[in-house]
Amino acid sequence: MRTQPSLFPFHLTPGGPRLSRALLAQVPVELRKDPDAALLLMGCRMGEHPIALAGEFAGRIVGIDEDAETVFYAKMAITEAKVQKQVSAQFMTPVQTNFRPGRFNIVMLEGVFSGYPPGRVLKEALRVLADDGWLLVSDSCWLAEDVPTYVRELWESPDHKLHTREGLQQLLEGHGLQIINIEDRSDVLGGFYRQFNSTVKGIAKGGFEGLKHMKGLVKHYKHEIDVYNKHGGDRFMGYMSAVSRRKE
Repeated sequence: MRTQPSLFPFHLTPGGPRLSRALLAQVPVELRKDPDAALLLMGCRMGEHPIALAGEFAGRIVGIDEDAETVFYAKMAITEAKVQKQVSAQFMTPVQTNFRPGRFNIVMLEGVFSGYPPGRVLKEALRVLADDGWLLVSDSCWLAEDVPTYVRELWESPDHKLHTREGLQQLLEGHGLQIINIEDRSDVLGGFYRQFNSTVKGIAKGGFEGLKHMKGLVKHYKHEIDVYNKHGGDRFMGYMSAVSRRKE
């Protein structure tokens, strides 16, 4: 299934649903085609990704996010796309869900390590992941260990730090996961940032119904975009993905 441009005129994560589908495609086909399987997407935002994954996954898809406005929009979009029998969106924090242990065969983390302490997110993700489950990650990363302070402050907060590729690998393996594939996806950042200087800025000025916080996003990303494009941030700011599973 391809999501409707009228519902999603821009992406809220680098790489958009294309990257989500690429990660899911690395999960065994028998699991993707199992109607009894379940997938949890932490960081579902406006619902674009879980809707897109409905065409690639036969089982139940649950998306969660802690932004009430985007979850409300996701629920509307899921109904509009007519996938509500398979896909749902819930208002929930990724560090403390109310799902039973081992409920999901696949847990996908999209941009949550950069918004919450990675260790807490991973602990909760593994709690709800089945014993033979798959963990898929896409998130911001540092391309070097030594990052200038003016760049580091864009993405990090006092209570957690972002990882390099090596750091992510160590984090996952340290929690008993086997790395199947880990890739540098930094080429998606340029297009992601460009939309905030064009499409999203136009939406914000036009007061796109249901997305009044777009003005806040445009303002938020303005400094980040300037650092990335004009002040050498692209040498340090990256994006990566990882496909892993519990060790047998």
